[in-house]
Amino acid sequence: MTKKFLLFAALLLLPTISRAQVVAAGKGGNQQLYVGGTVSDFDPDYGWQRLYGIGAYVDYNLTPKLGAEAEVRFHRFNQLSNIHEDNYLIGPRYSYHRKRYTLFAKGLVGVGTFNFPFNAAHGSYLALALGGGLDYRLTRRIYVRGEYEYQLWPGFVGPPDPTPIPIQNRPNGLTPNGFAVGASYRIF
Repeated sequence: MTKKFLLFAALLLLPTISRAQVVAAGKGGNQQLYVGGTVSDFDPDYGWQRLYGIGAYVDYNLTPKLGAEAEVRFHRFNQLSNIHEDNYLIGPRYSYHRKRYTLFAKGLVGVGTFNFPFNAAHGSYLALALGGGLDYRLTRRIYVRGEYEYQLWPGFVGPPDPTPIPIQNRPNGLTPNGFAVGASYRIF
């Protein structure tokens, strides 16, 4: 009896579900959603060791040129003395399309977390980022990306106590920057 009821309910909902699959004429349809992943090579601006990481991003385009991007990056590879950085950022994105190429610029704000040498402390800081790059359309739904990003952590004040690594206090904050490459999938 339960199976018959579920089948009947599914058949009743079928017109509603099928109608939701297309955009009505005159309603637009420029909105696009992309989900992707990256690998990155960043200068943490702390010490002399570059950090490598993995990340994920979501791009939501409201129009062909204007949209938003949210990204998360975990710079955990190639650590020296357990120094690593993570980013959680979101902000506007501007795109320019030409054939299979999309040039983009973005301005993001969020939180940057920093793990001090030898796990002496772990802090969270305001992070501002400017970046830009190129997306290349491989197929109708798959894109590859190359980008550069420059970050500013204005509240970063330096190590909490003396460490064997010769690093001075940072009155102007921290400025991590680097490159990332990745790929994304267009959901709609």
